[in-house]
Amino acid sequence: MVLQANSDMNLSRPRSKKKKMVDNSNWRPWSELPEALLHQITKWLGAIDYLIFACVCRTWRLYTSAYKQEFMASQPPLVLFFSRQWKKFCYFYSILDQRWYKALLPSLVGKVCFGISSGYLIMEDKKKRPDSQIWLMNPFTRHELRFPSPPNLFRCVTLASLATPLPELVIICFSSQCLQFRRSTDVNWTLYNYDDRNMIADLAVFNGKIYIISNNADIRVLNLTSHPHLALLKVKGTADLNCGSWKLLCFDKQLLVIGGITDHEVYELNFLKMELVKIPNLGGQALFQEDSDEFSAISNMTRWEDSKHPSNCIYRIRSFFYLISSINRRKGSKGFQSIEISHGNRLPHDFLSYNSFWYIPHLSCSVDSLFED
Repeated sequence: MVLQANSDMNLSRPRSKKKKMVDNSNWRPWSELPEALLHQITKWLGAIDYLIFACVCRTWRLYTSAYKQEFMASQPPLVLFFSRQWKKFCYFYSILDQRWYKALLPSLVGKVCFGISSGYLIMEDKKKRPDSQIWLMNPFTRHELRFPSPPNLFRCVTLASLATPLPELVIICFSSQCLQFRRSTDVNWTLYNYDDRNMIADLAVFNGKIYIISNNADIRVLNLTSHPHLALLKVKGTADLNCGSWKLLCFDKQLLVIGGITDHEVYELNFLKMELVKIPNLGGQALFQEDSDEFSAISNMTRWEDSKHPSNCIYRIRSFFYLISSINRRKGSKGFQSIEISHGNRLPHDFLSYNSFWYIPHLSCSVDSLFED
């Protein structure tokens, strides 16, 4: 991936005709900067600048690789756009320093990105063919994965790394009534028809297990055996929830259940008591929601370096704006209401996007750290 920032710096300064005598006896190569100084420098970088920093030399690359997961966990989500005009680029927008970054990708002609999972862009052929593939590409590590398209239609794709018993990649495609999965060692897809009258609402991977929630908030665990089956969890409190569009979201050591369209109710699944515990206030955290109303992430704002962005709110992407933030929880409401408080500038004309997503930096190295080059 080639990253280009929208820098205003002028690098073509006129050269001075006067020659200055410089003592080079105390000079050292940049690669010999002490680790403590590298740490101080990287504290001021954003996620993409951190990747550019790693390209300077081998020493800096080794340093950034060692601390990459920790660093990326402290970074806010980036807004990811695809231009209608450019087929070999995507664009990242940093909400912290309000800068655009242009990323060179393999050709996207004939393909469309319809989602992100574990830091991978999920691409599919616009026109279905017998040899169509699902193409997954990590824009941060440049690692690619390709799988033959599953036999049945699907609306969502999840990529996970599971220990079963050895680490392996698993791709899961699902619709409201059908699950299809394929391990990296499998030859064919395995199908599981969900015959319950309630539809599959969402799926998430948490602590090495695959959790599924239905539209009536029933939560099940998917067992990936030769005869796959769903094990229903006896969770207290789900019977009191209304039928709706429920979502699962993983955050640190929490599995969150989010529901509602305007009043977003947020619950944590307490595994010790096996009950849903309602979260009345997000505190220093914020939810990130896409234009499709899908929740991509929850982020701890207190980890952001010198962040002045509001917390306890919902950040949304909308079609003709690169950022709209919505806040807060009205007194007496059941959940978190979307109240528009601010937005960024309109997108430049040539940046108009047919798809936009929140990109979560720390997920970019959660699956394929062994494949980084």
